[in-house]
Amino acid sequence: MFGPFSHVEVSRIFPFFRTSPLGSVVNADGKMRPINDLSFPRNNTEIPSVNSFVDKNLFRTTWDDFKVVAHFFKTHQGPFHLAIFDWEKAYRQIPTDPAQWPFLMVKDLKGGLYLDTRITFGGVAGCGSFSKPADAWKRIVEAEFDVVRVFRWVDNNLFIKYPSSPSVRLPDAKLAERIAQVESFLVPKPTFRYNNVEVLAGWLNHVSYVLPQLRCYLRSLYRWLNQWKRFWAARTLPVDVGTDLGFWLKTLTSFKHTRLVPIPDKVEINWVGDASTSFGIGVLIGDQWSQVRFKEDWEGPKPKRTIAWAETVAIRIGILMLQELTWVVKGTNFVVWTDNTTTESVLVARKSRDIHVNEEWKDIQDLLVEVQLDVTPKRVVSKENAADSLSRGVRGAHHVSNRVWFCIPEDLSPLMFHA
Repeated sequence: MFGPFSHVEVSRIFPFFRTSPLGSVVNADGKMRPINDLSFPRNNTEIPSVNSFVDKNLFRTTWDDFKVVAHFFKTHQGPFHLAIFDWEKAYRQIPTDPAQWPFLMVKDLKGGLYLDTRITFGGVAGCGSFSKPADAWKRIVEAEFDVVRVFRWVDNNLFIKYPSSPSVRLPDAKLAERIAQVESFLVPKPTFRYNNVEVLAGWLNHVSYVLPQLRCYLRSLYRWLNQWKRFWAARTLPVDVGTDLGFWLKTLTSFKHTRLVPIPDKVEINWVGDASTSFGIGVLIGDQWSQVRFKEDWEGPKPKRTIAWAETVAIRIGILMLQELTWVVKGTNFVVWTDNTTTESVLVARKSRDIHVNEEWKDIQDLLVEVQLDVTPKRVVSKENAADSLSRGVRGAHHVSNRVWFCIPEDLSPLMFHA
């Protein structure tokens, strides 16, 4: 909505125009909603209202009312999963034809004139006008997504889905397109403009809803975008962006395409790990535990492996333990506690300047994508770390029946063993 304008200003643009008064209605929640009262004046044959010129039969709606929804549940056996979706500012997203603008002017209480360029509350054609794109949206959703039915009532939508189909999949054509986009950025000595990078970042952000483990590898792209001063200028690919896109390419060409829908909420399972250079690594997940001991010379030649590397390996051991636990649900984002600030920062950035830590994190990322899990770090002070004694070789009260055995990966077996 644009304005306020004076009558003189509007007449310079529209030789003929008319205004309707600003009105209001009270919603069911008690809030007042302004309307463009296109039905004013009422019952006046000399000055007919704007709405009186509109044939409402040309703007029929196809809403699903209570009877339609009730009939569905009477004639279908569940169980079903239900989800509710509400359009945000539904009417205000639909533009009107500029040829109609002279008839959609609204007059405020002070005599100022406003131009309303969107479907307005108060117009007899408003509901039907919104119904058209909403109908198209419903057909697209029912055709492209794994849903049984979609019901609509104006801007409220009800999704019906079988609980046995909780997976999400990136279509083959879209996947091939994303791979080609990433590959185009990895050719030798390329240069790119701002809009090229912006489009790539947008598409990869969309893919990250299927692969949330890769969101951290979008940061370098957005950082690159923020560094652009002249949007028309061409720039070469930064090293860190090339590294991250290489990981994207590797994952997109190898991951399992059909995956469980990721759970956005962080799940607390009392998972904590610790490491000590004098003994090894201990990990606790609730009452379940594992303990590994370092072999001699595990630090290796220079640059040597450090405690930061050991604490990072503790994260991988925890994930390997989760693979062995039957109650773990794919798509879950688990909270992991650590008392090492370096490990915490690496978990957030998912990369490190330490060569050994960085290589270990790459293995962790591959494992997370494979097992369809994600992790969120939280900090615990050392004296409250329940895995501290395990990392120092003390089993304490941990029962042998709660021990989790897993196969130590080939790259780690020369460095450690189950204690």
